Amino acid sequence: MSAAKGKGQEPGGGRKGRRIERRLAEWLSLAVSAALILALVVFLVHEGLTSPEGSVVPEVRALPDRAERQGEVWVLPVRVKNGGRQMLGDLGVELRYTPPGAREPERVEATIDYLGKRSEQELYFYVPGDPRGMSVEARALHYQVK
Repeated sequence: MSAAKGKGQEPGGGRKGRRIERRLAEWLSLAVSAALILALVVFLVHEGLTSPEGSVVPEVRALPDRAERQGEVWVLPVRVKNGGRQMLGDLGVELRYTPPGAREPERVEATIDYLGKRSEQELYFYVPGDPRGMSVEARALHYQVK
């Protein structure tokens, strides 16, 4: 009976084939794991090298082309953009505008309590005349990194 079963097969031949398959699976899982770990390391190094160090100064820009008249005054939008990777708090914004015929610019301020990372917000200032005919400048005064 054993002679008939064992024709063309060596004793333990089935185990040897399973052992080779298991070894191949182990090497394959090792290669996939190593590739994943290497990809994670490359990503983290890339993020570390390309991310800006420290805080980013928020971008503040007056938008006189989008101003609208509301009764006796004009509403001037100012866009504030935080391109950084940290939340900003207590962000002071200053708007300076020089009405036609005035010698000195007028100055108004507003404060944004919270500006999330990589986000933007619009503020609206009242000005006495059409801002498209004025010298208009907006800038950040102060902020806290949170």
